[in-house]
Amino acid sequence: MITLSAESIHATAAGPSRSYQRRRILAYGITLFALALLQTTLLPHFPLLGITPDLCLLFVLCVAMQDGREVGGTVGLCAGFLECALGITGPSALPILFFTVGYGIGHLSGRTLPRSFPSYLILSASLCFLRPAVTLAAIGLAAQTSAFDLTVIARGTLIWEFFVNFLCSLPMYPLMRKLQRRIQKKV
Repeated sequence: MITLSAESIHATAAGPSRSYQRRRILAYGITLFALALLQTTLLPHFPLLGITPDLCLLFVLCVAMQDGREVGGTVGLCAGFLECALGITGPSALPILFFTVGYGIGHLSGRTLPRSFPSYLILSASLCFLRPAVTLAAIGLAAQTSAFDLTVIARGTLIWEFFVNFLCSLPMYPLMRKLQRRIQKKV
């Protein structure tokens, strides 16, 4: 016999339960903080092909793919502020950029693209093109007074930055799915 209480009907109609929301916020916060610490402390000493991957941006991608635009935008904003606070880039427009990425990808996933690994690969490749573009803009702003050779920069940094970030994005999706299953299992 199936029994329904007013609380279970309300939780189903209103969305995820409060317990699930609390666990998700805690898990995402701890994971984001751990990835930011890893990105700032360990990975600069052991760069992959001379590049430190942007793990926080890849985490925003995963969250936005799985949980939609509101959660993706919120996690993106938090990730941008965390990167600025930990001194990865210093004061910058990263919170706005990360919010836009989280909200935009969250809007696309589930509506335009299915929430699947092939869709994740498409969005991940697109996002990994964005990171070298931001690097190029920063180089251009820093070198306003002097000339710089774009081909040398592209060969030496930008191409490798794309590949390192894309390679690091491959295990993020399965790990994120596993984290979500653990959060849902405990509810």
